[in-house]
Amino acid sequence: MELLGLLDTLESMILDGMKVPFTKKIMVDEEKLLAVIDKIRLVIQGGSDYARKAIARDEGKGQAVESEERSHEESKAVEVIEQAYQMAKEVREGADRYADEILANLEATSTRILRTIKAGRERLVKK
Repeated sequence: MELLGLLDTLESMILDGMKVPFTKKIMVDEEKLLAVIDKIRLVIQGGSDYARKAIARDEGKGQAVESEERSHEESKAVEVIEQAYQMAKEVREGADRYADEILANLEATSTRILRTIKAGRERLVKK
């Protein structure tokens, strides 16, 4: 039974590995793969008590490493989200500045047009 579990672990590592573009190859974590292979050897050699202890010890380490990796990934995710919010804020500020510039130009143009209209009406009244 232990052997089947280890083979399942090996298979999942292969299936979860990163695919190399334009090839049928994948990349896997060498250390994890070799650790599973060592465990399989121990089970096959009949050292099942030793293998069980080694597996339990390695799984405990693996869980600690996974927890550390997860916290690192979470902090990285938080950092990415913060950067996204900062970028969104900068984009909004840029859009606001652009809109203000366009509205100022429109206001200036409208003011000139209004003066021209008033001047034209005043000429008509004076005649």
